[in-house]
Amino acid sequence: MSKACQLLHERISALSAFTGTYNPTDLPTNGIYFVFETGETAHGGRRIVRIGTHTGDNNLQKRINEHLYTPNKDRSVFRKHLGRCILNVRKDPALSQWEIDLTPSANRDNHFTPAFKEAQDKVEAEVSDYITKNLSFAVLEVEAGQMRLQLESSLLATIAQCKECEASGNWLGRNHPNRLSFGTIGLWNVQGLKGPPMTEREVEMLQL
Repeated sequence: MSKACQLLHERISALSAFTGTYNPTDLPTNGIYFVFETGETAHGGRRIVRIGTHTGDNNLQKRINEHLYTPNKDRSVFRKHLGRCILNVRKDPALSQWEIDLTPSANRDNHFTPAFKEAQDKVEAEVSDYITKNLSFAVLEVEAGQMRLQLESSLLATIAQCKECEASGNWLGRNHPNRLSFGTIGLWNVQGLKGPPMTEREVEMLQL
């Protein structure tokens, strides 16, 4: 067991937890967010299942909303992953449509029809419903942009390399179509997982 990861979970779990009904004034404008998911536990408490941040200044709330509460999977790889898993559970052929990125105008011209939009909206609604029922998040204020990105990678590596942070058998992510490279670590992240993990002392120094 990683003592650093245990301490990290203890300290993040002690922070206020928010859902989609959060008051924007309760969040800092810059920082890192940590997502918890119903049924996922580690170190005697809630298991962190995703970590995220933002690049531009004062964009924390915008990024949280894009990933959790705005129904547009082409603006959120997290929502796209959730939809992939939901569709793959039932072997839904709509998965091939869900993979299409409608951001390029050529894709919109080739694929966007009323029936296509109806199908996409249905899955977006399922993703939103899953998030509303199962996810909450906590926030760590971090002002400096480069520090946010570096810290995000270190935090992710700390969890990804901790043997006690394995996903439960029922974790939705285990149903990802690309399970070999995605659904075995137990995080809704695919980048920043293999760097050096944080030490216990580094976790203690976090401004919580």
